[in-house]
Amino acid sequence: MRHRISVTATKISSNDIFSRNAKDHHNKRSNGKIYHFAFIFILFFLLVNSLLLYTNTEPRKSLLNITLPSCKTKGKKNQWKEIYNASNTNFSRPESDTLLLPPPPFTSGDPPICSLESSTSSPIPVILIAKGRSGTSSTWQVLSRLTGHCFECQEYTGSDTASSFDFFSRVGENDNGNWIKGYLCNQQTAFKDKGGIIGFKWKPFSHGKIHNDSQVKFSDSMLDGLRMIAHHRSPKIRVIRLSRNLLDVRLSQKKHWFMTKFLNETAEGKRQAHCAPNNITCIKNHEKFSTGLRGEGLHIPTKNLIYKLGRMLALEDVFDRHLNELQVPHIHVSYEKLFYGDDAEEWMRIFRFLGRGPGSDLSRDLVHEAMEHVGTSSNSLHKDSMENYEEVRNILMGSKFEHLLH
Repeated sequence: MRHRISVTATKISSNDIFSRNAKDHHNKRSNGKIYHFAFIFILFFLLVNSLLLYTNTEPRKSLLNITLPSCKTKGKKNQWKEIYNASNTNFSRPESDTLLLPPPPFTSGDPPICSLESSTSSPIPVILIAKGRSGTSSTWQVLSRLTGHCFECQEYTGSDTASSFDFFSRVGENDNGNWIKGYLCNQQTAFKDKGGIIGFKWKPFSHGKIHNDSQVKFSDSMLDGLRMIAHHRSPKIRVIRLSRNLLDVRLSQKKHWFMTKFLNETAEGKRQAHCAPNNITCIKNHEKFSTGLRGEGLHIPTKNLIYKLGRMLALEDVFDRHLNELQVPHIHVSYEKLFYGDDAEEWMRIFRFLGRGPGSDLSRDLVHEAMEHVGTSSNSLHKDSMENYEEVRNILMGSKFEHLLH
């Protein structure tokens, strides 16, 4: 009886071993299939990733190979130096009877002086607004060349306070923004079918007035110009609002004032605001005066420094508020991001806003290639660029301008 039980037990053990072997064989086959599918999935993932990488990088290569339009044409045909004159008839005048009425939102005053073209081959109207010493010339040059037509614009309303007041004193009180529209029509006619952009640089902050150290006021003709822009539909008149660190603006103003005074009193020649790559004398002058004659940095006057920065800020804040409240089509961009950013995203934001130019896949190399001016400013630390840095720092620390220090 014990022997039979033992035999039965042995049979059960053999069946169990056979079953386990079968399961092991099945598991090995299953594992093999899993490994096979996993290998195929990894290959597929790597292939898709490679295709995406190729797709994302290919446009950048093609952009770097584009041919930039030259700004150096015979007779300076791309340069615009004419002054707007309301009696000039060399542009498209309104033909419809409805345009003989004041344009919206105006209910009285002058009708539109002309009609802007909105075809895709016509250059689009753009106004670049900034303080002086904020890189407007280089900014415009890049925007112009990368939209297909090199157009050298001017500081139409004046480059300083005196010329700005003189300009707006000639604008009639019922002009309704024709001082902007007539100028743009003249430019569109002169560069018909060129594409790209036309327009002007506007420095309105030199014309604003501050009453009782707090109330900021801009002239009615300036605000009427903004109202006209806000209601102009075909085509849109686009405004680019460029801002720069106010303390760096003061530094740049000081450098250029210093250069003008010194070079005019010596035989070293006239100060040049911008330098061509081959103008070694100009480049060396900027390098020398950026750190002062002793190489210890520029001396920033500290008397009423916070008050002066406050006036600069107040004028910018109020003007920006007008842009927003009047719903002027505009984009606000940073000088620091444009010229010292790690990538070209700030430039691409502008091109997307304009609807022309490379709105994606733009490299900083191409941006630098589009500039025909050599950079004459640096983003160096203030302790290196200011002779009296510690004094300036002590004054600004704890104030609302502390963040301007870098």
